[in-house]
Amino acid sequence: MSSSPRLLALSLMFGLGLSALAPGASAAPPDNGKEEGRTRFQRGIELYKEGNFHAALAEFRAANEAAPSVRIQYNLGQTLFQLQDYAGALAAFETYLGEGRDKIPEDRLKEVEADIAKLRQRVATLKITVSNVEAASASSVSITVDDEARALAQGSLRVSAGRRKIAVTASGYQTETRILDVAGSAVVEVRFELKPIFQRGNEGARGNVAPPPPPQRTPKSRAPFYVGLGATAALGAGAITFAVLASNKHSAWDAAQNQPNPSKGELDDLRSSTKTLSLVADIFTGATIAAGATSLVLLFVTSGDEEPTPKTANARMRPVVRPVVGPQSLGLGGTF
Repeated sequence: MSSSPRLLALSLMFGLGLSALAPGASAAPPDNGKEEGRTRFQRGIELYKEGNFHAALAEFRAANEAAPSVRIQYNLGQTLFQLQDYAGALAAFETYLGEGRDKIPEDRLKEVEADIAKLRQRVATLKITVSNVEAASASSVSITVDDEARALAQGSLRVSAGRRKIAVTASGYQTETRILDVAGSAVVEVRFELKPIFQRGNEGARGNVAPPPPPQRTPKSRAPFYVGLGATAALGAGAITFAVLASNKHSAWDAAQNQPNPSKGELDDLRSSTKTLSLVADIFTGATIAAGATSLVLLFVTSGDEEPTPKTANARMRPVVRPVVGPQSLGLGGTF
């Protein structure tokens, strides 16, 4: 399309159109809306010529809001065509012909009709059905196509051919997103089944959606502490027992030394037994101290409550992706 000359020609028409709307403009106070519309429209023409189509589109839309004119639909259609938004361009051109056909020159009329015929081969129709949504939330259903809000017309939606991201949501429900590859002039049925954000207390009831109960915290088990405490007591008893036995052997060795003509073998035997029992008593004493320290650590570790275990409701919030296959489309769908 050689769109720049056509846009330039329409810019002149737009300027003349605004002037014609206000006869006797030299005597009448200026209309700020029309002046802003004229300025933004001219700015859009300049941006379009520079190839900055996104900025040009914003200026054309702002011009139409400031001073509505069906002629701007032509420029919107040309700009959307350049941005490959075929569905948007088709809608703009149809509005342009529908509201201003009797004011369009014959040659321009033929050009626009040719563009419309071409665009219809690049636009698909989606028949969207949303289920599992209560009547109270049905009015809040919103649909976006490639992150732009769109409105359904009798359950149908026109989109540009190619890869499209369709997202549907409603108040109190999770957003479900589908990624579809659609062909031009195709009619594709797409079904969305929204899931509530929270689990219902009674699946058969139709009451209000209730949030899940708070996670329960359970006290930590102190069994390791009690085991350590018992081991400490047993080791301590062993240390005392062997210490008493060592003391008795030592007393017997002292008594044998005070006897006249003591037996050297008996003295050596008593001395050896005393050393052995003292060594065992020391070992039990050290083990008792270690077990006591371990038990004290376990007492602090087992104080407090267990952290709550994540509920299955959180798992339900995880993204789910699944293939979507249709007679004229192929893509991926999921819940996010």
